[in-house]
Amino acid sequence: MRLDIPEPILSLLYEISEVAGTGSYLVGGFVRDLLLKRPSLDIDIVIEGDAIRVAKEMCEHWDGILEVHTQFGTATVTPQNTELPKVDFVTARRETYQGAGTLPIVQSGTITDDLHRRDFSINALAMRLDINAFGTIVDETGGLADLEAGIVRGLHNRSFIDDPTRIFRACRYAGRYGFQIAENDEPLIREALPLLGRLSGERIRNEIDRVLLEKNAPEVVNGLTELGVWETISAGWQMSSDFASDFQAAQRAIAWASEHLADEEFDHKLVRWMAFFGIQTPIYQIEALSFRLILKHQLQRLVSPAQAENRQVSLEKVTHTAFEKLGYPLSHNAVIEHHNGKWCIVDADVSTGNGTTYVCGEGSLFRVEPRLTAYKQLKGTLALLKPSVKPSEIYQLFKPCPIEALVLAAEVPTDPEWKRKKIKDYLLVLRKVRPFITGKDLIASGEKPGETFKTHLWKLFAAQLDGKIVTKSEAFCRLANFKDTQM
Repeated sequence: MRLDIPEPILSLLYEISEVAGTGSYLVGGFVRDLLLKRPSLDIDIVIEGDAIRVAKEMCEHWDGILEVHTQFGTATVTPQNTELPKVDFVTARRETYQGAGTLPIVQSGTITDDLHRRDFSINALAMRLDINAFGTIVDETGGLADLEAGIVRGLHNRSFIDDPTRIFRACRYAGRYGFQIAENDEPLIREALPLLGRLSGERIRNEIDRVLLEKNAPEVVNGLTELGVWETISAGWQMSSDFASDFQAAQRAIAWASEHLADEEFDHKLVRWMAFFGIQTPIYQIEALSFRLILKHQLQRLVSPAQAENRQVSLEKVTHTAFEKLGYPLSHNAVIEHHNGKWCIVDADVSTGNGTTYVCGEGSLFRVEPRLTAYKQLKGTLALLKPSVKPSEIYQLFKPCPIEALVLAAEVPTDPEWKRKKIKDYLLVLRKVRPFITGKDLIASGEKPGETFKTHLWKLFAAQLDGKIVTKSEAFCRLANFKDTQM
């Protein structure tokens, strides 16, 4: 089999071969994508022996930067030449799992051990690098046949039980390449599905992050939805039917921001998550998931330990009686789960779709305040917007919103063009307007800070935004009129 390895990767692999010799292999994603004739810069080298020694020699050869993880027998080299990709060196190893969903115990091994520890047959392919057999494919698990047939297949019957995050990865590869999950694997996935609920929020969030980076993310999400993944992670979680269009809007939003807001902090990941939840996910569910998956959020304290003690309530264990005494009665629909060292209570009204999410921990009661609700709230604001809205009103409405929510909303085609234009006008023009009159000017004119002070500042700025005053002198004249009417 002749492999068409592009330069400068081919030269890089020959250089590794000269240093590492027999027992060196290119493995995993690069081999898979090479056989599929797809571009890849995911260079993973497995060494039967001492991978760190090889990495150190290659680092000197490439005048690069070395990062070593001695406990894992791995190292990463970033060559000084920016045309070359970073290279991960791994000592061949075998893994054993002590329990479902736990991290594996790692021991040194052979290339056969290393390939059999991998997730899917299409990722368990290796290419020999030793000079006498350079380019020879090592296929211990039927990966070549599965690539040809377009099948994603786990390596053994406990694959998904050992590591439930492989459920995400199976759907990612199927969606990315247009493959099918092996028919025999579907019951194995469904058997392992309940274990997803036991995984840490961080591990689940990382897998969803990877899904949202896929070009075919909607297809991947559809596959996960069909398997019932979302409901398993969080009770009542239903994926938005608009995700495909919201995802395309997110891609356009990120591209627009890269061109027009290049000098500003703009969180691409936040945009993708806002599109992921969309506007169909209830706010209480977004709050619960933000806490469960350790997405950016704050906890607003509702009841302190002292306040709970005064009402003779202990929040160590969540009960309906305790919440009743605190003035936050729970319905019989409330779902109580333990995550991240705290109790998470989702109290949903199934008849209206409304609800509340609480968190209990350290003797306190909290509300979850995530950034991710901003997009859904903004869409509600846009629904009430009239064409006659003034620039000053636009400024007030949009100023509290994260720019990520605004940029995403401006790219969603379900809103009329004039609304989307007002968002972009705010982002590019209105929010950058600087007031003619500042607080320092008011103090210099004899005003003291207070409510009247704030009112005058805003009225002057609003008039400026609406084009009623166009110079600083006109602003001072209007300020004088304000004072005259108060006398």
